Amino acid sequence: MKTAYIFAGSLLCSTFFLQCTASRQLRLADQNAETVRLWFEEGWNHNRNEELLERVFAPNWEDGNPLRPDQTTGIEGMREFVRYYQTAFSDAHFTITHLFATDAQVALRYEVSAIHIGPAFGVEATGKHFTSTGILIYDMEKGRIRRTWQELDLMGIMKQLKEGAN
Repeated sequence: MKTAYIFAGSLLCSTFFLQCTASRQLRLADQNAETVRLWFEEGWNHNRNEELLERVFAPNWEDGNPLRPDQTTGIEGMREFVRYYQTAFSDAHFTITHLFATDAQVALRYEVSAIHIGPAFGVEATGKHFTSTGILIYDMEKGRIRRTWQELDLMGIMKQLKEGAN
């Protein structure tokens, strides 16, 4: 009888532990998704990037495939990227079309529209409006973005910017 109680107790503890672990993972996934949504909806779409940098990005942030070869790491590196983007493009608006989150990573697909107002991707300002799509994968650390990988339809952007050029 004592063995049955021990077994039942162990089973209950194991079940409770697994439920707690699963619950914790779900909470972290939700927190990670909200961090990324905040970055896009408030940071990019409402021009609050600067005030959100330290809340959204880990101090040791890295870009897994930088668009610029001289990309700096850390929060300062993301600050430089934001300034680069804001100097090159105005009226940018991002729409998250798909978002998947776990306790360790977030993946999303987005649509973006903007106006090309400064040099970017080797092209001087054209004043042209463009639209594009991209996919981002984030490694998350303590609810903040630790590492970024981005795939962008750069060829589509270049085609739109160069249309009608001499």
